Amino acid sequence: MRQTLRALLMFVFTATCLAQVAVTRIEPPNWWAGMRWSTVQVMVTGAHLDGVSVRSSSPLLKVLRVRNALSHSYAFIDLRVAPSIPPGNYRLTLSKKGSSAAAAFPILKRKPASGRYQGFGPADVLYLVTPDRFANGDPSNDSVAGMIDTPRPGQLIGRHGGDIAGLRQHLGYIHDLGVTGVWINPLIENNDEVSYHGYAATDLYLIDRRFGTNEDYRQLVEEAHALGLKIILDHVSNHISIHHPWLNDLPSPDWLNGSVEHHMETRHWKLSTPDIHSFEATRTNVTDGWFNGYMPDLNQRNPLLAAYLIQNTLWWIEYTGLDGIREDTYPYADPVFLSKWARAIRTEYPAFNIVGEVWINDPAFIAPYQSGSILSKGFDTNLPSVTDFGLFEAFMKVFGDERADISAIYTMIAKDFLYPHPEKLVTFLDNHDVARIMYVCHDEIDRCKLALTLLLTLRGIPVIYYGTEIDMVGGTDHGEIRGDFPGGFPGQTRSAFTSAGRTREENDLYDFLHTLISIRKEQPALSGGTMLHFPSKDNIYVYLRIAGDDTVLVAANNNATEQKLDLTSLSSLFKSPGKLRDLLSGMTVDRAISLSLKPNSASIYSLTR
Repeated sequence: MRQTLRALLMFVFTATCLAQVAVTRIEPPNWWAGMRWSTVQVMVTGAHLDGVSVRSSSPLLKVLRVRNALSHSYAFIDLRVAPSIPPGNYRLTLSKKGSSAAAAFPILKRKPASGRYQGFGPADVLYLVTPDRFANGDPSNDSVAGMIDTPRPGQLIGRHGGDIAGLRQHLGYIHDLGVTGVWINPLIENNDEVSYHGYAATDLYLIDRRFGTNEDYRQLVEEAHALGLKIILDHVSNHISIHHPWLNDLPSPDWLNGSVEHHMETRHWKLSTPDIHSFEATRTNVTDGWFNGYMPDLNQRNPLLAAYLIQNTLWWIEYTGLDGIREDTYPYADPVFLSKWARAIRTEYPAFNIVGEVWINDPAFIAPYQSGSILSKGFDTNLPSVTDFGLFEAFMKVFGDERADISAIYTMIAKDFLYPHPEKLVTFLDNHDVARIMYVCHDEIDRCKLALTLLLTLRGIPVIYYGTEIDMVGGTDHGEIRGDFPGGFPGQTRSAFTSAGRTREENDLYDFLHTLISIRKEQPALSGGTMLHFPSKDNIYVYLRIAGDDTVLVAANNNATEQKLDLTSLSSLFKSPGKLRDLLSGMTVDRAISLSLKPNSASIYSLTR
């Protein structure tokens, strides 16, 4: 018995001594000299990393602390990047009991900030793209060895092959439409059964190879900037994919909220977060519940994971030079973490903008999420912008089957006093999660034009969903909502990227939207002015946008018949010889007592003096 015990101890001792430290991955893969975020947490993945000591190849890259994870496959190294460090190739050596492994950690030179990290605001018009469904510029990457999801063209939830190459090839088309920024649904790796949408990450530092490479994405940003287009990153802090490698070997038990075996899918009680009477368990059900069964919920209260997520976001911004972020499922992540995350980003990039997706239809519950709100719970979110689902709800009432009076839009805008900065709200008629506006309008072009006119002339930062400009209708299924852009894929018989390839109806809507965007950009009152509106009457909504001497009058007629608008109450705005210039037709008319408003349309006038 004693000999057996001695042999066992000898075996354990020998095995421990023979265990070789190995490094297979380091995240982030590099950092930059001169960044404000100069204490970098490096996550090392490998084998036998418990109890390692770490040595840096330079005192300018100082090892501050090494923290072990419960799993021996990870070690976390805090590094201090000295302000004076020269860019170069540095090395970290991890050692334990006679075994060691080296890991490269380059420090790069930052590119000049000019033209990068620009942010976005009310002067911008954004164009939202689902990349898998926009254009396939490189069919050779449609199928990649080792990726679970193979191409399934024509299937609603299958990959269709759109990629970064397709986006790059059609940046000119996007630019010519007149928009100033491109919001792209996530491009990072989704090695999952349903992978085309991009919201179930399996690698947070890698562009999905079916979309292209990290370098392809960086080139996309640079080419967009050369055309005057900004790029908005669609980012997710809340959840990852069930197929992420972490799920096979969690760094710590509290890396996730719950586990594969024991978790609760999120109940969408988002109203409970700002609700002062809500039960704590109701609130935590939202922030701690899994988004769904194949999207595990990350626990951002874990300080190692929190630092990882912040650095990952900074890394992508610095690596590419992109201009803004749309943060997915904002109310579901830990709010204290998100405040720190946003502050870190805006400290590093002061002009940067972030919009949080807050899918709530009541401004009283949306407003607390915006930075500076007096309605927030004890701390500032540091979130400059939020999605205006309140206005979206009003649009759906007016233009959907309910055909509500246009007063629904007036009433929603009248609640702007709840927001610290209503002009920074991101406004939209549709997106990748909801039915297209043409479907909502039953493909009635005049109704769609009226909706677009309101979107482009009201306050906020408007977003156009790809294909809206060419009358894409879609359906109710996500695969139909995210339909293929005509001309973007092999085998299609025509290309809507060109005027010659579009139908007469498509060109009519394209030209109308192009004109609207041009008017918005040319009129300071529309791209950044204040707003003055009047209670709607007889299903007509009238409002002014004002910036200095530039005043624009918008009159929206939501009736199926022509209406007369009495201008008597607006007479104080006119000074002899006051005139109205119709910005859609270019016609100028002398001051009139009334205006004729066409059915289902909006008129836009500049008040000249």
